[in-house]
Amino acid sequence: MYKNNKIAVMIFTMMLTAPVLAADNSIYIDQSGDNATITMTQDGVSNYIRGVGAAGNTTPSKLHGDGLTVDITQTGSGNTLNLGAVTGTAGGIGSEINYSVTGNNATATIDMNNAGTKSSLANTIDIIQAGDNANTNVNMKGSGNSMTVTQSGGNNNSIAATVDANNTLVTVNQTGGGGNSTTLDLTSDKGTVDIVTVGASNTISITQQGAAGINGHMARVDLAGSGNSVNITQNGSIDMTTNIRSVGNTNSFTIIQRN
Repeated sequence: MYKNNKIAVMIFTMMLTAPVLAADNSIYIDQSGDNATITMTQDGVSNYIRGVGAAGNTTPSKLHGDGLTVDITQTGSGNTLNLGAVTGTAGGIGSEINYSVTGNNATATIDMNNAGTKSSLANTIDIIQAGDNANTNVNMKGSGNSMTVTQSGGNNNSIAATVDANNTLVTVNQTGGGGNSTTLDLTSDKGTVDIVTVGASNTISITQQGAAGINGHMARVDLAGSGNSVNITQNGSIDMTTNIRSVGNTNSFTIIQRN
């Protein structure tokens, strides 16, 4: 099973990369099984799927294990994805990554532990970004994490997330315009982040730290409008909850919760 999966991925990659090299697209895969299913589609020119490392686009992607399912679609030109996933341990069930970008010059880095020291089991990442110059930066450590991100409706939308915790649930849905930016720094187990914005140029920063309590920290943001700014910091040994709902433009929220 291990060998069959590896051969299948190598053959698929060769078939995929051969016809697109003339259009200056390229794909590197350095894959080691188990149960891996990889589908990659590139449209346009100068699109890359390579690896994470100091050498940038010259470093092959790493996809090492267990039961990974990876779907990556890039449409447009000048898009770059540096993947680099070394997930799971013996007996783990693996991770599923789905990434879709429509537009030009999008840049994405999805690490998922890469060669780190923590386990990275059962992670699910589903990111859809539409428009030009979208940016994604995700690094998930721990186990049982799930992230779903949708940004559409304009250009220059970005998501930067660092997750170093277990059993976190992240949902980000930003529509209606461009220039939306979300930054997440989650190091507290069982944390929940739920973001919904409709509008343009909304900036959201959420930090969750500390041991929390039984259920974990929870931050929910629901914005209808543009030019809003939200900064939430949750830190402590008990569960912190923030729920923001706002209609209008250029509102600013700064919330710090700790014990």
